[in-house]
Amino acid sequence: MRRGLYIAVEGIDGAGKTTHAKLLTRKLSREGFKAILVHEPTDSEVGRIIRKALKNKTLPEEAMALLFAADRLILREVLNDAFKKNYVVVSDRSVLSSLAYQSAATKNRKWVEEVNRYAAKPDVVVFIDISPEKALRRLGHGLQRYERAAFLRSVRREYLRLLRGLGKVVVVKGDQPIQEVSRKIYEGLSPVLRGFPRRPS
Repeated sequence: MRRGLYIAVEGIDGAGKTTHAKLLTRKLSREGFKAILVHEPTDSEVGRIIRKALKNKTLPEEAMALLFAADRLILREVLNDAFKKNYVVVSDRSVLSSLAYQSAATKNRKWVEEVNRYAAKPDVVVFIDISPEKALRRLGHGLQRYERAAFLRSVRREYLRLLRGLGKVVVVKGDQPIQEVSRKIYEGLSPVLRGFPRRPS
């Protein structure tokens, strides 16, 4: 039986996921939880292929979806080990990213759901919401594969559709100062964390 807690930090490119996943992990550790940070893509061979493909934009979207799904199965082993040890796992992205991005890219939502059916599902999702225009201004030049306003609008719509069907979701506006976003994320997670075991003091 899974004993850990899986928190996914999600949002479109430029929302601040990576920054806030790191800040949340540090905050949890300071508060006495056993917390670790993971990220997608992973540092595996598959993850390295994905990062290269995000820059050169050569692979078809269906291939990207399959690569993300394969990389997620590699991550699942790391997650399972952490759950057995009662860790709070904070993930910079999760299966929801594929369900949003690859559904928007391939226009084949059911197929994307099918290839990700064995992926670990988060217990709670933190969604950092920001407009594509503001997100792209943050990202600046050297845009990667998915960093286009029209596409990110489609991705955001997919995210909002997905979030309506989930149980535990914390939505925070991402166009606020970093410390305010961080505070609201932890505040939103407090009911979930209440009663979860901490390290002995």
